Amino acid sequence: MHAFRSELIRIWRPEFYAGIGVMALFAALVSIFIFTSAEEARIAPPSSEQGAPSITVAEIASPGGFLSALSTVSTLAGVILLVLWAIAAANDYSTGLIRILVQAHPNRVTLLASKIAALSAFTLLATAATTLVVIVMARPLARLEGIEIEAWRTDFYEHLLEGFFNFTIAGLVWGLIGLMLAVLTRSSAMAIGIGIGFLLVVESLISIVASSARPYLPGGTLNTLVAGGNDQLSWGTALGLAVLYGVIAIVVSLGVVRSRDIVS
Repeated sequence: MHAFRSELIRIWRPEFYAGIGVMALFAALVSIFIFTSAEEARIAPPSSEQGAPSITVAEIASPGGFLSALSTVSTLAGVILLVLWAIAAANDYSTGLIRILVQAHPNRVTLLASKIAALSAFTLLATAATTLVVIVMARPLARLEGIEIEAWRTDFYEHLLEGFFNFTIAGLVWGLIGLMLAVLTRSSAMAIGIGIGFLLVVESLISIVASSARPYLPGGTLNTLVAGGNDQLSWGTALGLAVLYGVIAIVVSLGVVRSRDIVS
């Protein structure tokens, strides 16, 4: 608990407060875009070459439609969480604080586990704030666009909890990937560059060569999870893969922290 409290104190810095604000701002902007650009019906079925399909009025008006913007904002929020987790982990190395922490608490596994727990608590708060913004923006935007919202009352809390759960799991995995890269490189700049470069650029290039592989890559899997699954990847499979990626990131991070000499 002492290590956990120490990590919590060091997490609450201006950049982390700003991270929550930026996620909430993106949620508001994406919500406005989704509702104002909603189509009455799709002219053509979406394909992998056409990019992300636009959301229709019918989808927004359906049960759970108040969370339509959440799947779109998930990638932006995920990148922010990856950056913040990478900064939190890499700063300990760049400032030399990691030596003091290990001397005060020699058990490195517990030390890293405490950092993961503290960052997970922050992520839970950030995803809750982002989800709240999406929900608050949904009703006035729907009324402004003349979209019927009676269906939202159907299983409202079930859809809310499911959407929040998916969004939070995806955010945690994004963060764990950032933590793993920061532990491996000991540099926030390199970790952020590699993480964003792979998840947003390399995956897009891979999808050009093998479009069927895109949903199974980390970025595609997390997007599919927040969307509740699709024709290529079911929700259960997406959740399983997301958990697998998260576990791999934790195991790699713990293995590196335990075996690597952090004094030299």
